[in-house]
Amino acid sequence: MSENKNKNRRMRKSVAVPAAALAVVMAGGAAYAATQTGWGNALIGRQADGSVLTATNQKITPAGTAVEQSGRPMSMAVAPDGKTAVNETWDGSGQFTVTHLVNHKVIQQASPPAAAGNGSSSYGGLLYSQDGKTLWAAHTKGLTKFAVAADGTLSNPVGVALPGADGKDPIPAGLAFGPDGKQILATLNGTNMLAVLDAETGALIRQVPVGNAPRDVVVEDGHAFVANQGGRPAQPGDKTNTSYGTDIVTNKEDGSPSTGTVSEVDPATGTVVRSYDTGLAPSALLVHGDNVFVANSNSDTVSVIDAKTGKVGQTINVNPLPGAPASSSPSSLTMLDDTHLAVALGQANAVAVYEFKDQATPASFQGLIPTGWYPGSVQYDKPLGQVVVASQKGEGSLGAPGANGGHTVYSDLGLVSTIPTPTPEQLPEMTKQVWANNQWDQALADLKKNPDQGKAPVAIPRRDGDPSQIKHVFMIVKENRTYDQVLGDDKRGNGDPALAQFGGTTTPNHHALASTAGPLLDNTYSSGTMSADGHQWLTQATVDEYLTRSIGNYDRSYPYNGGDAMAYSATGFLWDNAARHGVSAKDWGEYTNKWTDNAGKDDSHTWIQWFQNTKAQEAGQPATIPADQYHASTDVPSLEKILNPAFPGFQLQVPDQYRADVFLKDLKQAETDNNLPQLNVMTLPADHTAGTDPSQPTPSAMVADNDLAVGRIIDGISHSKYGKDSAVFVMEDDSQAGVDHVDGHRQPALVWSPFAKKGAVVDNYYTQLNIVRTIEQILALPPMTQMDLAAQPMFDAFTDKTDTTPYTAVSNQIPLDTLNGSAAASAPAAAQPAAQSWADWSKKQDWKGPDRANPAQLNHADWYAAHNFTQPYPGEDKILTPDEVGAGTAQAPANASTTDTDG
Repeated sequence: MSENKNKNRRMRKSVAVPAAALAVVMAGGAAYAATQTGWGNALIGRQADGSVLTATNQKITPAGTAVEQSGRPMSMAVAPDGKTAVNETWDGSGQFTVTHLVNHKVIQQASPPAAAGNGSSSYGGLLYSQDGKTLWAAHTKGLTKFAVAADGTLSNPVGVALPGADGKDPIPAGLAFGPDGKQILATLNGTNMLAVLDAETGALIRQVPVGNAPRDVVVEDGHAFVANQGGRPAQPGDKTNTSYGTDIVTNKEDGSPSTGTVSEVDPATGTVVRSYDTGLAPSALLVHGDNVFVANSNSDTVSVIDAKTGKVGQTINVNPLPGAPASSSPSSLTMLDDTHLAVALGQANAVAVYEFKDQATPASFQGLIPTGWYPGSVQYDKPLGQVVVASQKGEGSLGAPGANGGHTVYSDLGLVSTIPTPTPEQLPEMTKQVWANNQWDQALADLKKNPDQGKAPVAIPRRDGDPSQIKHVFMIVKENRTYDQVLGDDKRGNGDPALAQFGGTTTPNHHALASTAGPLLDNTYSSGTMSADGHQWLTQATVDEYLTRSIGNYDRSYPYNGGDAMAYSATGFLWDNAARHGVSAKDWGEYTNKWTDNAGKDDSHTWIQWFQNTKAQEAGQPATIPADQYHASTDVPSLEKILNPAFPGFQLQVPDQYRADVFLKDLKQAETDNNLPQLNVMTLPADHTAGTDPSQPTPSAMVADNDLAVGRIIDGISHSKYGKDSAVFVMEDDSQAGVDHVDGHRQPALVWSPFAKKGAVVDNYYTQLNIVRTIEQILALPPMTQMDLAAQPMFDAFTDKTDTTPYTAVSNQIPLDTLNGSAAASAPAAAQPAAQSWADWSKKQDWKGPDRANPAQLNHADWYAAHNFTQPYPGEDKILTPDEVGAGTAQAPANASTTDTDG
């Protein structure tokens, strides 16, 4: 088990499931996907029965008493007296939130001044002193020491900087007191060190090299145990990929980490005593007696180290769905008493309870406790006899909307729940609730093989593995729009025309494809928040624990397009799934992180130059830009084999018309060679926009360019010989760049196919996971994770009666080469100062990657430009300056790191 590799990547070991849960499972009957009812036409958010429907095809019904807070609780610690808990908070009213666990209310949300902590939230790192009067908190650049008042509130912050290395921040993560209580041990996640600090001052005493990306640390019998989420250091001959400048030992196919280790360190001498091989992505530790429990987030296991013998004893499979692929994401551990271990399962929205007596007795599964959305921290509050759970995503983006009712993805409501310790009699019913919330009863039934396979092909097969009439699938990934922004003016659907800033005039092809050429999907959602997790949901059907918790800082990377091995799930990518099952695939730009010339230089040409280049070629003149000298690349080995290097990824200086040209040329060649792949993945990013930078096209011109490219590509597919048996799915990677009156996650997804229900209004609840599952169902691919396994295929968007009428693209109504400079000049005189302030702001932004600009500010710039600086942003009563937006929003995330290497 030294390398873990495929052994841990595809574990299918069953666990004991309570009888009540099994009864729920068996009620599903045969493996017909049609038996999955999904969530009908329910809208995301609060339901009549008190539950909350999330953007990942799950309901939440948190047990106990849940306390809402603004922002996501990224890590949590319970005070020694058990009366309060503190969490580091992302995107809330303060960086630290204190919750009263007796009165069940938030009593403080505050941020220390820059001098006391000038880094973003870390991956964990909250440590109370034994008397509860002091709290140490980690951030990306060091620690902050707080005084804790009798009521649990924090004050008098003092910052302590910690050393980085080679230009990297230290990123302290796990904190623990040393054996004598006079030292603090801190894992330095960014520099692969264990730091030994003075417990009074935080002064650095020594550093000890450990494994890659150390996350948590605990102390047992005088030794420190360190969880190395990135596994062991690379050795000569290893296949590696990088993460924050560190070589990570990786799987040769998908580039994901292939090892996980725990280092045992003697802090007194600064030496590593031994290293333990564990499952993948060990992210949390717990000491109980002589045992050190290790939560392996990417293997769905808990390793149990026997500290006395220096060996791994048991490995507990914590996947609650027997036979399903991994992706439960165990993220935190605690003991409820001497014999019961509790494991927070992030993706399952549950805490799993196991009876653990000793190493010689196999742990036994007792049941599941329902929680909020993505429980990232669980701790037993011994003084009050209750379980405390911090759910990072809480209830989703249900925070206060703007005055017009518009929501954004950044209006997060996190939850801290207090749950009386469940009795053995309560756990079966709680378990049954978790299964219902996750739709696991039908998901497990779908894993069963059917003896009567082989029915005649239909558009979307009702059973896994049955043939489809559709032979070629296209996934087109766009950037950041909400449903209301694009289709809110379609009177047939649930839209708000007042929010349609890129309506029919700007996006005539989207409107045509959602009306006469396909169905209008007005209840479809992005599962993630931004580009970094949005692309993962679409290509991996999950987001691993490392990346989910990274939303608090993104200091290590912003891997929307690769560039960080630790963001790659052990279950692989959609094209890996295809390759494993003999399905051909090709990629155009999606998940590529560079587009450079043959000398390795980034392209510096402008949008207008690319249009001039195209016009020159059409006129038979020499190309002004030698496009064939540019090539895309990726750090995912399996993707490298199938991508078209001539197709740009996220490079906003290149219009989507160029991307359409490249694809249509490939399509024509595929017709000649009769070799169009079955799975085709593509990115069209121009609808991201570049604000009102005078040298860039207007937001409306960029969205119109994107719209025309979508239209031309579907036009080409539909008129080709492959049009009769193809399906095209068009979706945003996320929907963060605007507001929506239903929810910030709602997006303008499109479907085109001869089998699509043309002209229908389909109001079924769908997410990106339903799209992935539909693609898998068409191509007879098994689900990659528990998340797409439980998602219902989009049966109601398709019909078995074909309409082979090809689609003809609609010409753009907005000139695609309209620059912001000329557009701003036409704004009313009274709006000129505001227009200039936004132009100045936009010029300062880095448009070489997504989300590097403050999203709230970019959204305002796009809105103002689309309305010629005559209308205030939704929910506001005047046009604001960039400084006013930046100072007035608590919903904008920290600027994403620019350490990725895209061009």
